[in-house]
Amino acid sequence: MRSKGASASAAGAAEAEPRERVLGNVHKRGPISLDPRTVMGVLFAASLVAFMPKGLYVELALVLAVALLQALCGHWRMALAFGGFYMALWAALNVLFPHVGGVAATMFTIGFTFSRKIFLCLMAGALLVGECSVHRLTAALQRLRVPQVVLVPLTVTMRYFPTFKDEASHIRDAMRLRDIPLSERVECFIVPLIMSATNTADELSRAATCRGIENPALSTDTERLRIQAVDWAVLALAALAVVAVALTGGAL
Repeated sequence: MRSKGASASAAGAAEAEPRERVLGNVHKRGPISLDPRTVMGVLFAASLVAFMPKGLYVELALVLAVALLQALCGHWRMALAFGGFYMALWAALNVLFPHVGGVAATMFTIGFTFSRKIFLCLMAGALLVGECSVHRLTAALQRLRVPQVVLVPLTVTMRYFPTFKDEASHIRDAMRLRDIPLSERVECFIVPLIMSATNTADELSRAATCRGIENPALSTDTERLRIQAVDWAVLALAALAVVAVALTGGAL
């Protein structure tokens, strides 16, 4: 009786599993889940708006809109971090630096001003990285008919970043264990990292060859991407923001 009850409960649990566990579906972190092409569209719109003249209130409204989009996608910490960083950036440019003179203050003002210009691009780019895996991003670029000459190097480069981070962490741990002096740490860090990068590039090229990267036929994919109503709404709002800023000059 227990075995029958256990099997029945297991079957019920399996039926109750969310559809996100099905191959090709993605687990939703927040109330909405955007298609990678939608996030790319938001990034493109942010790039257009970045260097358009904007007033403070318009810029603040755009930052809050992108932060709200991050929060709705489930990235609450990202939204709060970017919001706090923007406030610190604004305070430094408008409160701190005007009261500090000298060449150093001018240099920091130029750097902070440029950071404020591309702040929306940074927010949209962070959302793209946090919301889309390399697999989903590759599938989206294939749907956009990006040529293989561009797609393959981009995919390999993005897949290398996690490996690069792990290798750098392992090298730092090895240097701590061996108690290497501070004066020798740069050489002991750079040389193994370059050797590891060379070996990893060789392994990636072999893996790509084994997977038929040179095959001219169209490859299949398990990723099921669909533009839904929320994606169209986000794209429409992004396009509306670009048109509004362009026509009004960023003034309320």
